[in-house]
Amino acid sequence: MAKSVFSELIGKSFAKVAKFFYTKINGSKDEPKYLHDQMLDEEYSADMTYESISGNFTRITADVVSFDSPAPIKTRGSISKAAGDIPKLALKFVLNEKQMNTLRILSRDAGRVSELIKKIFSDTESCIYGIKERIEQAHLLGFSGGITLIKDEENVGTGIRINYNIPTSNQFGAVTKWSDPNAKPIDDIKRIKAEAKNAGEYPDNIWMDSFIVDKMLNNAQVKELFAFNLNFVGNNIPMLSEEQLKSVFKTNLKLNLNVVDRTFIHEKDGKRTVSQGWTENMIVFTTGTKVGKLVYSTLAEAEFKQEAVQYAEPNSYILISKSGTTDPVSEKTSGQALAIPVLQNVESLFYLNTEEAVASESTQTEGDANFDYDGAVYTKQSVVDGINAARAVDSSVAAAVITNQDATLAKKIDALSEEGIALFEAELVAV
Repeated sequence: MAKSVFSELIGKSFAKVAKFFYTKINGSKDEPKYLHDQMLDEEYSADMTYESISGNFTRITADVVSFDSPAPIKTRGSISKAAGDIPKLALKFVLNEKQMNTLRILSRDAGRVSELIKKIFSDTESCIYGIKERIEQAHLLGFSGGITLIKDEENVGTGIRINYNIPTSNQFGAVTKWSDPNAKPIDDIKRIKAEAKNAGEYPDNIWMDSFIVDKMLNNAQVKELFAFNLNFVGNNIPMLSEEQLKSVFKTNLKLNLNVVDRTFIHEKDGKRTVSQGWTENMIVFTTGTKVGKLVYSTLAEAEFKQEAVQYAEPNSYILISKSGTTDPVSEKTSGQALAIPVLQNVESLFYLNTEEAVASESTQTEGDANFDYDGAVYTKQSVVDGINAARAVDSSVAAAVITNQDATLAKKIDALSEEGIALFEAELVAV
């Protein structure tokens, strides 16, 4: 490792340029607005773990898993337990010999200094951007799905999967899948709000991605509610706009609608891929918009800085470094951070899977004494008993009686929370 051949120029401008890029990335109207900056408060951890920080984080567990491991909200199982260490995020960019030679020639022209500075420091912006993108995706997936996966640079090919252990009493399915034209999304949302109220919580924000929004914009129940607000009479209600949908949520449901529409670009072995930033089919209800902490710590290199390396710290947790090599001649820019998004007070978060309606999918024979559920056949009486047992935690679901049609019972089952489903299934008697 050697000093950069542009060390004098870097020494004059590095710190200022790094802060400029950070401000640009987080404040420019042309750049992404990072939700983790808005939804998480920064908190420092001296021992580089997220177990010792303040707040209600007692539900959190972490697993060391393969990058390809799926992580939906209800995934269980692990490979090995992690101790709660904050993962290291890192990336680097290298200018090769040809590029360095071009820059050296450029540096001899006094009239092109600004162009030279732009080229030398362009990788600084990329490092800051890359770390912020990685944190943003980890936050959005964790927030929307209850589980997130964070790459750990110390473990090649593996990552840290953080399971926030969202209470099963706060996880719900739809009575009818929202992809079904007969779905009643407004009823589902009102049901979740009622369950939250029973738990002493009063959500005022609802979060979903653009795919779910598209389903709602043309949904009959949503359009009818909007038309009712306008005293519209007639059947040909046009498709709503996103702003009109937000007004429906605000006026009729007392909820601020937040639409998340983010994708992320990854590069491995020179190949770029794109992934989503939101857990498929999930809606989240929150009280307010602050949901946790961005826990960070001090990097080892920040404590043991190398003489030949030049450093800049654009914010409280990102460290950018620049150095060179002589064989071959190159310039390396690295970005590092010890940071992890952590959900706090998860008992106040409520989840709705808009495409989870297991009971309604089963083929029923009305009038008999049996009920098909999740691929098996049970006595109808045990299904009734199970629904009523589940009402101990899901009181908004109406009581079941043996004279209910199978279709009615199916809707009651699909309205239960995950905790309610566990109570329901405990009562089932197979035929």
